[in-house]
Amino acid sequence: MSTTAGYLARRAGQKERVRLLYRRALKDTLNWAVHRHLFYQDASELRDKFEANRNVENLDVIDRLIEDAEAQQRNFQHPDPYIGPMNF
Repeated sequence: MSTTAGYLARRAGQKERVRLLYRRALKDTLNWAVHRHLFYQDASELRDKFEANRNVENLDVIDRLIEDAEAQQRNFQHPDPYIGPMNF
């Protein structure tokens, strides 16, 4: 029983990390896009990258994919991100 609970807890943590990673990457994509039509294309490509690994079941492989994607996202961050007028 504890194995199943541990598995489910680990999967839940991975899903949350992926959700937050996708959200951060999407916001960074918007920072890099000069026009909306460029953003839509980049956002579609980003979604395709995430969807390509959707059916991976091995927890260790998923952890490695998340770590690689987080490292790539850190390198991709915009040096001067957009901050809205109410976000200070």
